[in-house]
Amino acid sequence: TTTRDAGGAAPKSVAERVAHEVRETLLTIAVFVPFWLLFSTFIYELRSIPSESMVPALQVGDRVAVAKFVYGYNRNSAPFGLGRLLFQDDEQDPEGGLWVRPPRRGDVAVFQHPHDGKVMIKRVIGLPGDIIQMRGGRLFLNEAEVPREEIRKTTYIQADGSRTPVTATEYRETLPGENGSHLIHEFRDADRLDRTPIFKVPDGHVFMMGDNRDNSEDSRGCSGH
Repeated sequence: TTTRDAGGAAPKSVAERVAHEVRETLLTIAVFVPFWLLFSTFIYELRSIPSESMVPALQVGDRVAVAKFVYGYNRNSAPFGLGRLLFQDDEQDPEGGLWVRPPRRGDVAVFQHPHDGKVMIKRVIGLPGDIIQMRGGRLFLNEAEVPREEIRKTTYIQADGSRTPVTATEYRETLPGENGSHLIHEFRDADRLDRTPIFKVPDGHVFMMGDNRDNSEDSRGCSGH
């Protein structure tokens, strides 16, 4: 005879219970994964900060939630070329899309390096048409020196594994039109990228710099014109 439970149904065997759990797990994955892909592609994506280029605002290992909708959506918004299916190329409006707006000066933005595809995070310094130059460690924007105020000296261990302490001067820098100000670090005002040629930002481009000015690969490494 088969013993029945209080509801009158025969109890499930171990194999049936395992099969039920497997089905429930697969169903959960089937529902969750597409939702997660849509969420991380079009709404928010978690990123871990890999370098010290944005110290002191962002430290190595910090996890940040990147808003994917801030600048709207265009054909470059989705991976695997899916954006080109959603937003067709338009010769009259090549950057057209949905809710598109340009970056603002002072924004911290995550983007792909235009040549090697590496994901980077920097601050927007220059907008299309701006003229930018570094002179003796000082930032000049449209021929005007961007003001900076010394805050303090700070010493810390770099995350490159050298375990060598470094001392930086912390400044408060205020960009024209920026909503507030931001902090930057300078080891010295005579480093490799502290004197640059003159840059004019082309249409459809922005000029990006790290807040850790002497420890950042950014737009200053491009050839000026």
